[in-house]
Amino acid sequence: MLIDYEQPKPQVALIRLNRPEKMNAFSVELERDLLSALQKACADEVVRVIVFAGADRAFSGGWDLGETDLTDADHHPLSGRAGRHTWLEIVRTLRRPDKLFIAAVHGWAAGQGLEMCIASDLIVCSHGAKFYFAETRVGFNMTSGTAKLLPLLVGLANARRLALLGQTIDATEAFRLGLVVEIAPEGRHEATALRLAEEALRGAPLAIAAQKELMDSALGMSLDAVQDFETQVSFRLTMTEDHQEAKRAFAAKRQPQFRGR
Repeated sequence: MLIDYEQPKPQVALIRLNRPEKMNAFSVELERDLLSALQKACADEVVRVIVFAGADRAFSGGWDLGETDLTDADHHPLSGRAGRHTWLEIVRTLRRPDKLFIAAVHGWAAGQGLEMCIASDLIVCSHGAKFYFAETRVGFNMTSGTAKLLPLLVGLANARRLALLGQTIDATEAFRLGLVVEIAPEGRHEATALRLAEEALRGAPLAIAAQKELMDSALGMSLDAVQDFETQVSFRLTMTEDHQEAKRAFAAKRQPQFRGR
């Protein structure tokens, strides 16, 4: 297996890319193992937060250019003729509202590794992390919905600068642009991601799912439609046991015990 799967804390799964001799570069086999690990975590009703990380000295250097002939439609990993939509299944899974996905980056993140980060809900990184927008330097294009998600994260002008010029940015610049939410001391990227996971677990599961659904849906809706949708969702949440528990806990001055119902 090219993926390590752990459950370091209750309700949290840690999925670590483990191909260190290739800087955790993606291959057909790694993609399949990653999808299998994702499916395992998503099928586990107890798991609410999934953290991604990379083994050894990098998060991921992107697609292994020596892995397959990308000019051959019968073997291209995204080819419908090859029947391999593994990568698309992976990134679409990251939009599931019932799970929170956090990317914990150290070393290099480029290509598909960087795209997986951008498709996640939150990115944290170590102080020495580097983000390389490599596509134009290898004669390729961004995938995974990055053309939409990156401008939303960093603004259109910055997205153009990064994507068109094939730039590399460090952790400080990534934080300034809004790509990452926190910079951790070197070697503490996974611990920082797990701390954010614990913070997320204090929220009501149905409410977090609703927030994700609202933000994703709002991208393609008018302001009036968003406001109507928010109202519908809020009425739905007021009927949940978790919302009633939150009110009881507030009155009793204690922490609520959410059950996702």
